[in-house]
Amino acid sequence: MGRKLTAVTGWILLFHLISFGQIIAPVKVENARVVLIFATVQGYGTIEPLPEDNIPLTADAPMRIIEILVKPGDQVKKGELVVRLQRDHSLDVAVSKAKISMQKDSLDYKRAVTLFDSGVIPRVKLDNMKNDYDISRADYELQKKQLDYAVQNSELRSPINGIVTSINGVVGQITDLTQPILRIVNLQEMMAIIGIEIEDIAQIRIDQKVDITIPNLPDSPVFKGTVSKLNHEIDPATQLIHIWIRIKNPTEFLQPGMFAEAKIIVKEDLKALTVPKSAVLEDLEGPYIFIVRDNTVYKTQVKTGVENDSLVQILRGLQKGETVVYQGNYELEDSMKVRIEKQSE
Repeated sequence: MGRKLTAVTGWILLFHLISFGQIIAPVKVENARVVLIFATVQGYGTIEPLPEDNIPLTADAPMRIIEILVKPGDQVKKGELVVRLQRDHSLDVAVSKAKISMQKDSLDYKRAVTLFDSGVIPRVKLDNMKNDYDISRADYELQKKQLDYAVQNSELRSPINGIVTSINGVVGQITDLTQPILRIVNLQEMMAIIGIEIEDIAQIRIDQKVDITIPNLPDSPVFKGTVSKLNHEIDPATQLIHIWIRIKNPTEFLQPGMFAEAKIIVKEDLKALTVPKSAVLEDLEGPYIFIVRDNTVYKTQVKTGVENDSLVQILRGLQKGETVVYQGNYELEDSMKVRIEKQSE
């Protein structure tokens, strides 16, 4: 009630002053300040893993699943065994036979070398024994590689440090080559796929800084990210253009599928001379403000820079510390007397 009476009293005083030929307008003022200011473009989207950190594990051939060593939510290390598949053990027998054959031919060849050096056997006999040994050794190496390949494909290991997010296979099932048995995701770095209004996309650049929050979690921390990719095609379903933002996620707070809000910093000045946004008006000559000196206002054309919801950067026409009118300025004229009202507490 007191504030309303003060306002009414002010306008009654103004009316009386007008009646006597002098106008003293009540205004509120603020000094120009140097602060950090930045302008943002806002968008919404979802949190997803990076493509290279979102790994589906599949079998290379149809094999029976004999053991799954992890469950959803488990942390795994790179190289850790996670699934065992049944393989053809006839390869083990083939490797053993090939090894025995190679060892026999190796001994025969060594004896032949001794006999040849003693003049007991001719060169052709020695060469034949060496050929037999070379062939059996090559066969052993081939059989061993086939066994190693079979073992590798029957023992699925995690290719990254990460977390098991889903398991689709079950023990006893024959693997489907088109479906992953399980999926492993590294959550240490994520990406946000954000939709941007068409009129804003021209302001977006690669490597711009971004603040990411989760709006449906009241206590969501602010995550720092950078723009990594721009799409220049319009999504026909939403009429938005998508951008990709990389985000560090050391605490793994961010999870795939979360709804995210992004504020992309498109302009920034660390030492900007600013005034309240309401202090800047505009006429045919461009933006202007009212500067107060000795209870008199002076209309001053200015050049503006970065602006946000509350502040505007002044690039020309104002000095640090000068006083500007931010309320009651619409009815002012150049060189008009004013009465400065106290700020509301």
